[in-house]
Amino acid sequence: MDLDTILHSAAVNDPVLPCEIFVDAEGDWFHKGSKITRDDILELFYEHLSLTPENEFIIDWRGKRCSLDVADTPFVISRVDRTASQEGEAILLTLRHIKAPVRLVPETLYVGHANILYCRIRAGRFPARFSRPAYYQLAEWIGEDPAHGQFFLELNGKSYPIATP
Repeated sequence: MDLDTILHSAAVNDPVLPCEIFVDAEGDWFHKGSKITRDDILELFYEHLSLTPENEFIIDWRGKRCSLDVADTPFVISRVDRTASQEGEAILLTLRHIKAPVRLVPETLYVGHANILYCRIRAGRFPARFSRPAYYQLAEWIGEDPAHGQFFLELNGKSYPIATP
């Protein structure tokens, strides 16, 4: 698979054309129906991904831009780990197809459509969806304030409310 062929769109100032890439709800990438399995290609796509104000995912690489067809978000959290250090506790998120774990910013947790849990990653630029197993891992640390019907995440002695629609 040739990246220049996939990212066929014209120059940056021209209209953004489709990449013919589909990202399913589980975060798997497909080009013209064939699953993309090469980690180096997926890593390149993630490095050059942006999100428009209209919530359209765009790959911008070597002056070529194209839009993705995304079922939800390309960022899917597959695992959640709670760690402790001298600086305090942190929750690390493992995302599909991304090697380095991401630190959860608890203020960004929110419940989206169909009661799916999300957070924001990469300086708040992108939504990341919790897979079912990752949600159950995080749910161990979620509490409920029965007086207000509000759910929250407890971390480092502080409660972080989870935004709901």
